[in-house]
Amino acid sequence: MKVVLDTNFLMLPHQFGVDIFEFLKDYTLLVLSPCVKELEALSKKKSDDGVAAKIALELIEKKKVKIIDSKENADKAILEYAKEHKMPVATNDKELLKALKTNGIRIIRLRQNKYLVEE
Repeated sequence: MKVVLDTNFLMLPHQFGVDIFEFLKDYTLLVLSPCVKELEALSKKKSDDGVAAKIALELIEKKKVKIIDSKENADKAILEYAKEHKMPVATNDKELLKALKTNGIRIIRLRQNKYLVEE
Protein backbone atom coordinates (compact mmCIF):
# COMPACT_ATOMS: atom_id res chain seq x y z
CA MET A 1 0.00 0.00 0.00
CA LYS A 2 1.11 3.57 -0.69
CA VAL A 3 0.88 6.68 1.49
CA VAL A 4 1.38 10.36 0.66
CA LEU A 5 3.55 12.29 3.15
CA ASP A 6 2.85 15.95 3.90
CA THR A 7 5.57 18.51 4.61
CA ASN A 8 4.87 18.79 8.34
CA PHE A 9 4.79 15.00 8.74
CA LEU A 10 8.29 14.74 7.28
CA MET A 11 9.52 17.18 9.92
CA LEU A 12 8.29 15.04 12.85
CA PRO A 13 11.49 12.98 13.25
CA HIS A 14 13.43 16.09 14.30
CA GLN A 15 10.61 17.94 16.04
CA PHE A 16 9.30 15.08 18.19
CA GLY A 17 11.83 12.26 17.82
CA VAL A 18 9.21 10.02 16.22
CA ASP A 19 10.43 7.37 13.77
CA ILE A 20 7.83 7.81 11.03
CA PHE A 21 9.69 5.39 8.78
CA GLU A 22 9.45 2.53 11.25
CA PHE A 23 5.69 3.08 11.59
CA LEU A 24 5.30 3.25 7.81
CA LYS A 25 7.67 0.40 6.96
CA ASP A 26 4.91 -1.60 5.24
CA TYR A 27 3.99 1.32 2.95
CA THR A 28 5.46 2.68 -0.26
CA LEU A 29 6.17 6.31 0.62
CA LEU A 30 5.38 9.16 -1.75
CA VAL A 31 5.92 12.89 -1.47
CA LEU A 32 4.64 15.48 -3.93
CA SER A 33 7.04 17.99 -5.46
CA PRO A 34 5.35 21.05 -3.85
CA CYS A 35 6.12 19.52 -0.42
CA VAL A 36 9.77 19.11 -1.39
CA LYS A 37 9.82 22.75 -2.50
CA GLU A 38 8.32 23.80 0.86
CA LEU A 39 11.02 21.82 2.68
CA GLU A 40 13.74 23.37 0.52
CA ALA A 41 12.49 26.88 1.34
CA LEU A 42 12.18 26.09 5.06
CA SER A 43 15.64 24.50 5.15
CA LYS A 44 17.21 27.90 4.41
CA LYS A 45 15.86 29.36 7.67
CA LYS A 46 18.08 29.61 10.72
CA SER A 47 15.51 28.10 13.06
CA ASP A 48 14.42 24.76 14.46
CA ASP A 49 12.01 24.42 11.51
CA GLY A 50 14.97 24.98 9.18
CA VAL A 51 16.87 22.14 10.84
CA ALA A 52 13.78 19.89 10.74
CA ALA A 53 13.33 20.64 7.03
CA LYS A 54 17.00 19.86 6.26
CA ILE A 55 16.70 16.54 8.08
CA ALA A 56 13.43 15.81 6.23
CA LEU A 57 15.12 16.39 2.87
CA GLU A 58 17.99 14.09 3.87
CA LEU A 59 15.51 11.40 4.96
CA ILE A 60 13.58 11.65 1.68
CA GLU A 61 16.82 10.85 -0.13
CA LYS A 62 18.12 8.25 2.34
CA LYS A 63 14.80 6.37 2.55
CA LYS A 64 14.27 6.64 -1.23
CA VAL A 65 10.86 8.29 -0.92
CA LYS A 66 9.37 8.60 -4.40
CA ILE A 67 8.78 12.21 -5.48
CA ILE A 68 5.67 12.79 -7.60
CA ASP A 69 5.62 15.92 -9.77
CA SER A 70 2.70 18.32 -9.32
CA LYS A 71 1.99 21.89 -10.36
CA GLU A 72 -0.62 22.57 -7.61
CA ASN A 73 0.08 24.00 -4.17
CA ALA A 74 0.99 21.32 -1.62
CA ASP A 75 -2.33 20.81 0.20
CA LYS A 76 -4.43 20.86 -2.95
CA ALA A 77 -2.01 18.52 -4.71
CA ILE A 78 -2.07 16.07 -1.79
CA LEU A 79 -5.86 16.09 -1.58
CA GLU A 80 -6.33 15.57 -5.31
CA TYR A 81 -3.65 12.87 -5.54
CA ALA A 82 -5.04 10.96 -2.54
CA LYS A 83 -8.59 11.14 -3.93
CA GLU A 84 -7.54 10.04 -7.39
CA HIS A 85 -5.38 7.13 -6.18
CA LYS A 86 -7.49 6.24 -3.12
CA MET A 87 -4.58 6.26 -0.71
CA PRO A 88 -4.03 7.50 2.85
CA VAL A 89 -2.22 10.72 3.71
CA ALA A 90 0.24 11.23 6.58
CA THR A 91 -0.21 14.77 7.94
CA ASN A 92 -0.84 16.89 11.01
CA ASP A 93 -2.00 19.97 9.08
CA LYS A 94 -5.39 20.98 10.52
CA GLU A 95 -6.88 22.38 7.32
CA LEU A 96 -5.70 19.43 5.27
CA LEU A 97 -7.02 17.00 7.92
CA LYS A 98 -10.49 18.56 7.60
CA ALA A 99 -10.45 18.31 3.81
CA LEU A 100 -9.24 14.70 3.92
CA LYS A 101 -11.93 13.69 6.42
CA THR A 102 -14.62 15.42 4.33
CA ASN A 103 -13.50 13.38 1.33
CA GLY A 104 -13.32 10.08 3.25
CA ILE A 105 -9.56 9.71 2.90
CA ARG A 106 -7.68 7.70 5.55
CA ILE A 107 -5.22 9.66 7.67
CA ILE A 108 -2.03 8.87 9.55
CA ARG A 109 -1.18 11.50 12.16
CA LEU A 110 0.79 12.22 15.32
CA ARG A 111 -1.06 11.96 18.64
CA GLN A 112 0.09 13.46 21.94
CA ASN A 113 3.43 14.38 20.31
CA LYS A 114 4.69 10.82 20.70
CA TYR A 115 2.91 8.18 18.64
CA LEU A 116 1.35 7.75 15.22
CA VAL A 117 -2.19 6.59 14.60
CA GLU A 118 -4.14 5.63 11.51
CA GLU A 119 -7.70 6.95 11.29
